[in-house]
Amino acid sequence: MPVALAPRYWGGHLLAVVLVLLACWLGVWQLEAWQAQRDLEARDLTGVAPEPLEDLIGPDDPFPGEEVGHPVELSGTWVPESTVFIEGRQHEGRDGYWVVTPVEVDGGGGAAMYVVRGWSAEAQAPPPAPGPVTLTAWLQPTEGTTAVDPDRSDDVLPQIRVADLVQYVDQDLYGAFGIATEPLDGLAPAELEQLPGASAFTGLKNFLYGIQWFVFGAFAAFIWWRWSRDLATAVGRTEETADEAVPSRP
Repeated sequence: MPVALAPRYWGGHLLAVVLVLLACWLGVWQLEAWQAQRDLEARDLTGVAPEPLEDLIGPDDPFPGEEVGHPVELSGTWVPESTVFIEGRQHEGRDGYWVVTPVEVDGGGGAAMYVVRGWSAEAQAPPPAPGPVTLTAWLQPTEGTTAVDPDRSDDVLPQIRVADLVQYVDQDLYGAFGIATEPLDGLAPAELEQLPGASAFTGLKNFLYGIQWFVFGAFAAFIWWRWSRDLATAVGRTEETADEAVPSRP
């Protein structure tokens, strides 16, 4: 029987096995926590049941980052004179414009939220139907690219950003906009562009902890192997020394 497997060493082996398994389990647990955080941040909410707008965001609330793409129901009145066109938007491979009109939201204290009614090949579109409106839209954070508006005197913009839109309305604006789930007023559907995606830093601490635990486990396994090898070597040398000390018979 190998020296390292002698019963008097079983306690050491048991301790080593426990340490290695514990480190591996903690490493897997941390990696699962890392993946769970990324899945939560990147979940696709576009297909869930719509919720009232006021349940997700109020007129003065910051955008709820975990609700990107969530369908919301809102009621109010169109403000057609504040319609703007967002350039550089595609539909079926063609460049065109988003047609974006604010809705003064019922129960919003007079605040309005811009809604993408649809897509148009040109920077013009029929006005929305007059009167009250109730619609469902995918909730989106306002855009913040580095695009610059070359002509601030027209109603064509490179992006939907609250800081750019306030000059077109008399109402306060929500810190969000919506994309109508069904195109309105004969327009082509606008393609949803912003869905939640996991940041490279999401759950990074858990990921690093997981790697650290695997390193600990590998180190414990290495120490276990060295101890077993050194034990066998030491016992082997002791036996060789004992053999050499025995006098030979004449």
